[in-house]
Amino acid sequence: MWWLYIASVIVASVCDVYAMWDRPGKKLVEYGWDVPSPAFVMRHIREMERLPFDGIVLRLRGYDRAFDTKRWDEDGFGGQLEELSGIRWGKFTDNFVLLLSASTMDWFDDGDWRNILHNLRLISKAMRMGRCVGVCFDPEPYGPNPWAYSRAIRRDEKSFREYWEQARRRGAQFMEAISSEVPDIKVLTFFQLSILPDLLDEPDPGVRMERLEHHAYGLLPAFLNGMLDRAGPDVVIIDGDEPAYYYTDELDYLHAYHTIKQRALALIAPENRTKYTAQVQAGFALYVDQIFALRRPRRAFASYYMSPKDRKRWFEHNVYWALSTSDEYVWCYSERMSWWEGRDVPLGAREAIRSARDKVRRGEPLGFSIKGTIEEAEGRLKAELEGRLVRRKAQVRRLGPREVPKVDGRLDDSIWRELKSLGPFLPTASSFKESTEVRTFAWVAYDDDSLYVAFRCEEPRMDEVRAFGSRKDDEIWRGDVVEVFVSAGEEPTPYYHFIVNPKNVQWDGISAERGDDPSWDAEWKSAVALEERGWTVEVAIPWKVVGGPPEEGEVRRANLCRERTPVRELSAWSNTVRLFLEPENFGVWTFGK
Repeated sequence: MWWLYIASVIVASVCDVYAMWDRPGKKLVEYGWDVPSPAFVMRHIREMERLPFDGIVLRLRGYDRAFDTKRWDEDGFGGQLEELSGIRWGKFTDNFVLLLSASTMDWFDDGDWRNILHNLRLISKAMRMGRCVGVCFDPEPYGPNPWAYSRAIRRDEKSFREYWEQARRRGAQFMEAISSEVPDIKVLTFFQLSILPDLLDEPDPGVRMERLEHHAYGLLPAFLNGMLDRAGPDVVIIDGDEPAYYYTDELDYLHAYHTIKQRALALIAPENRTKYTAQVQAGFALYVDQIFALRRPRRAFASYYMSPKDRKRWFEHNVYWALSTSDEYVWCYSERMSWWEGRDVPLGAREAIRSARDKVRRGEPLGFSIKGTIEEAEGRLKAELEGRLVRRKAQVRRLGPREVPKVDGRLDDSIWRELKSLGPFLPTASSFKESTEVRTFAWVAYDDDSLYVAFRCEEPRMDEVRAFGSRKDDEIWRGDVVEVFVSAGEEPTPYYHFIVNPKNVQWDGISAERGDDPSWDAEWKSAVALEERGWTVEVAIPWKVVGGPPEEGEVRRANLCRERTPVRELSAWSNTVRLFLEPENFGVWTFGK
């Protein structure tokens, strides 16, 4: 019977081998405005680990800028490294050190980069001392944007192609430094190529590069390719898909996974595609405030129109599908609450996480749909917002030869005194404000040659007005601007879009399938005058660049808008729901005598 003994040993060995093949583990990491310091974690780790997370993001105070050009002194950490090494992790196995990306560094300055790489090696040491698995790298620049070619220090002497190649070299150096003491580092990014979905299906590489040249994250793909160039075999990079904040359906997660794992390969160098496929994971974000009606103003979001029970089910739904779909990591973000202090934690949030995690772990279905709940809440929100919209109409006067204004920004031509103003501007419907904090007025007229528009922007805080950019088509909308939209005919689209800031820097574009196409370019005039308590603008747009002059009685759809930054405020002549690219909410201009 010896063969029965041998067979039983073989069967047992095979079973042991198969028993080791567990399903891939899924990890939930917490990050938000309550991001803790090492000292806080060291004191409170046992209470923190009672919450349903697998790890956290923590911040080294004063040492969280990835591209800081000031050289750090290890002694300057002020005990934070010792506190980090003193944390006795238990249930929290996957913890990350925060790095932010805003910077005025020069991609081509070796002095800047010697300091940056020195600092990153210190962060790598901190990770090792604190037994953290990696860094949490936020590419979103809350401050100066290092990814935009339009903001580049040497743009006048270096082409976008040269910047692209240099950003890739720096990405390789970044990866080498940050992994210097943790060769199996995990780099959790809040997004990578998932933030560029509109570029991924463009078949022409030249067009892709041209669009990246004007994109706020134009250099980010080059930097990622550099990271991949130098990434060792045990390095993992996670695209955290921040757009998942707003998902309402399981298909949203599947589409995003496909975008990260397949469509994104269009922006990956051929020599890096195998490494990208193997070492870049798809992760997802959860946004507590969005789902539990914590964002302000609360009435501007669908969750406000749900019951507490429905909000809990929506959160459980998103936790379940984020974990089920991700390769490994999901990160949970919040602003107006604190898990660690127990402040304003939504009722049912902890239970929703635990329920979703248990179902994923056991391989069970979610067991319910939220489609009807979402549709009902969004319907109520839509009705509320539409009730606050004011779709305005205006008669546009034709000018005589002697009435044409001089475009100098001063508004001292007689025509602007004679015409009735279009205004005051209205706040967006989603602001739930009855009026703007400061007033904006506009005037419009035309002749056979051009469309003329004048703006008066009241501003009691002129010293806080911000004007971004120095060349045409820079990202000037990041500061104070006025904007003109005018359609080519009676329908809202196609339309033409013109922007001017207080430095008289221009931007123009034409409507495209998704947003605007900034590659469209036209010659038009503008001028700005700054006053003690405001600023004024004059614009002359030749009809030849917007499809030709209108006939008497012809109708065009149009809007005039203002973005104000001393107090974040969006306003328009014909108000919009949330932003300005809402052609369905343009007003109506009828061109008269």
